[in-house]
Amino acid sequence: MRLKLKRPIVFIDVQSTGLDPKTARIVRLSTLKIEPDGARSHRQELIDPESPIPSGASAVHGITNEDLVGRPPFRSFASALKNYLADADLAGFGIERFALPLLRAEFARTDVDAAFDDTSVIDAMSLFHRREPRDFAAAYRRFVGGVIPDDLDGAEASYRVLEGQLDQYQELSDDVVALADFINPRDPYALDPEARLVWSEDGDVVINFGRHRGELLARVAEETPDYLAWIASNSEFSESVRSAVSSTLRGEPPARLEEHESPESAETPDNPE
Repeated sequence: MRLKLKRPIVFIDVQSTGLDPKTARIVRLSTLKIEPDGARSHRQELIDPESPIPSGASAVHGITNEDLVGRPPFRSFASALKNYLADADLAGFGIERFALPLLRAEFARTDVDAAFDDTSVIDAMSLFHRREPRDFAAAYRRFVGGVIPDDLDGAEASYRVLEGQLDQYQELSDDVVALADFINPRDPYALDPEARLVWSEDGDVVINFGRHRGELLARVAEETPDYLAWIASNSEFSESVRSAVSSTLRGEPPARLEEHESPESAETPDNPE
């Protein structure tokens, strides 16, 4: 190992219920701890996120709700994990943008204080991007060739880069909608882009964030309407979330369309006059 360690370093990998570290929950945590003397220990834990796993997330990491039946929630071993990470530096691929913020959010939901303030963090993804630039100029060199001409319009340059990407990645679809869905896959169970509200198997809306995570939206509207009123008036939430919450407070919860049913057909009577 080329790293010269003065204290342990722990490599971390997490799988979660979503992509937003503020609202996602960990479903699997893997760690590799390396001591200064070279001793290694590996741990992996399946974790009950205490909320349904969206199907889109399961499609990525292969972990389903059934896999987590009987598994402990994060809070049950938060203290042990804090001790395991104490006095150690941290490393991983993409750890700065996702794994570490997600860990901080999980610890914040417990009474365990784990700030990692004095921890050195090595993100292999950041190192990769520093050594192999991923800016627009680098994309132009790779997919078009040469440097960007000074007199070339930015829009035209972007077009050339995309065309070069499609030429190089022949497996990609040349259909605009299909390509957009590949770049930003949409969870079919998500009601909004951030999956803060998700559909249950029974077609009900389930809250997928905060203290009411895993609860039916309609039930929370009955028991804690002030909480939903706050969401409905909060511009930090997307319009789709606020709209769904507002309609539920009015006693009109959103209904999920069948996969074969378009919004237009759902609003058109079977026998129009």
